[in-house]
Amino acid sequence: MPHHLDRETADRVSVGLVRLVKLLQSLRQHAPRIHPAVDATAYPVLFNLAAEPRRVSALAECVHSDVSTVSRQVSALVGHGLLDKVSDPDDGRAQVVRLSDEGHALLDSIRAQRNEWFRELMDDWTPEEASEFAAHLERLASALETSRESFTARRTTPIPTTEN
Repeated sequence: MPHHLDRETADRVSVGLVRLVKLLQSLRQHAPRIHPAVDATAYPVLFNLAAEPRRVSALAECVHSDVSTVSRQVSALVGHGLLDKVSDPDDGRAQVVRLSDEGHALLDSIRAQRNEWFRELMDDWTPEEASEFAAHLERLASALETSRESFTARRTTPIPTTEN
């Protein structure tokens, strides 16, 4: 039997998440640049290439952005030596982008600074509280991804028409 969130808790979650997003956006604007030529908006591109090289179109889907925006970010990152374009091993006619050695080093630096910031931010949390919070965040992110996939599938399903 599904458990439904009561309105008060749903409101607390909604208000809390909006506040959190706004605070993170505000902090992002004031965060020091780890690489002088890389804006923090390009970080998701770097993080999504850590696991494997990807085509720009697949990368755009991973970072929930349009292909033209990601293509511009990729070109800038290639220009700064952080990404390499190489032939797609599955289709030699296409290209994929991957992190260069400098890109890997930058990503390691970003990850280390981010992790240290969160350790300081949550210094008064017990390890159990922090671990539970991480598990809840992962669960919420999975639910959001499922909701997004469902929404996207509904948007792309053609509306049946009847012809006389």
